[in-house]
Amino acid sequence: MDKEIEKFLSKHLGNADFKLEPIKKGGSDRSFFRVYLADKTSFIFMQYGMEVEENAYWADINKFLADIDISVPQIVAQDIKKHFILLTDLGDVDLWSKRTLSWNKRRDYYFQVLTQIRRMHAYPLVRLPADFKLSESYGPELYKWEQNYFLENLVREVCKLELSPSLLKDLWAELEFLSARLQKIEPCLIHRDFQSQNIMINNDKTVLIDFQGMRKGCLFYDLGSLICDPYVTLTTEERSELFSFYYDLMKPAYSLDEFVNNFWEASAQRLMQALGAYGFLGLKKNKPAFLDHVDNGLNNLLIATTSAQTLPALHELVSICIQKIDKMTK
Repeated sequence: MDKEIEKFLSKHLGNADFKLEPIKKGGSDRSFFRVYLADKTSFIFMQYGMEVEENAYWADINKFLADIDISVPQIVAQDIKKHFILLTDLGDVDLWSKRTLSWNKRRDYYFQVLTQIRRMHAYPLVRLPADFKLSESYGPELYKWEQNYFLENLVREVCKLELSPSLLKDLWAELEFLSARLQKIEPCLIHRDFQSQNIMINNDKTVLIDFQGMRKGCLFYDLGSLICDPYVTLTTEERSELFSFYYDLMKPAYSLDEFVNNFWEASAQRLMQALGAYGFLGLKKNKPAFLDHVDNGLNNLLIATTSAQTLPALHELVSICIQKIDKMTK
């Protein structure tokens, strides 16, 4: 064990005997360990790097979310200089682990976490402290970066496709309009990676984790992250139930049909980001397990582009990708 880590844990756990067990999950540059005491009490130790600047925002965002009554892990101790954080242990059960249960047994977890994320979405941006650090807000540059991330890491690297100049021209024009439409939706705080593996279940209650990427953006991006989550398969009826539930929480001054259309457009954007990440992590970071989710991600993106009816070039590209992957795997 690293001497600095041992010193930190000894200081905050009362010089107790303890052992560390690595937790291998996710694609970030953070390291997680479960810390066991002799009496089987456990904590989570997190050490974060600075490869991604937003990792340093985690603790302050944690406190902010707790203050607005969103369930997050409790910080036991912290060393800012060494990038150490000791947390309560929420266990190993997340929303993803419940994916094979019947909808009747899963529904309430989704309702719980949508109720929590609504508190984040509804928080007035003007009330944010002036020194509260967040990652880059969504705007033309970030939307385009995600779109290019998808084209580079999924389309070129995973699907091995080179697009024709005409399709590429139509696609970029279409995606520019998509970005413009999403920017017209009133911005709010979003989680940005609001999916089943970032929602823990502890004592039958949902708890948010991995929120260090919180920023100003479009609430439908979060809803697309959860309801079009490539890690979990939801039926059309289940998705419709979740649309209606959040719509009733939000009570917007526009129709459910407009709400759903916004959802599908933002879901297309989110799925491009997720698929780009699967390609990048799977091929460039040597984490091939992420590639297992490409098929479901592409299928969800096909559903999103079909439902939105405003993204024909992206729909065509996704169809080509699906066909190409089918041929590659036969």
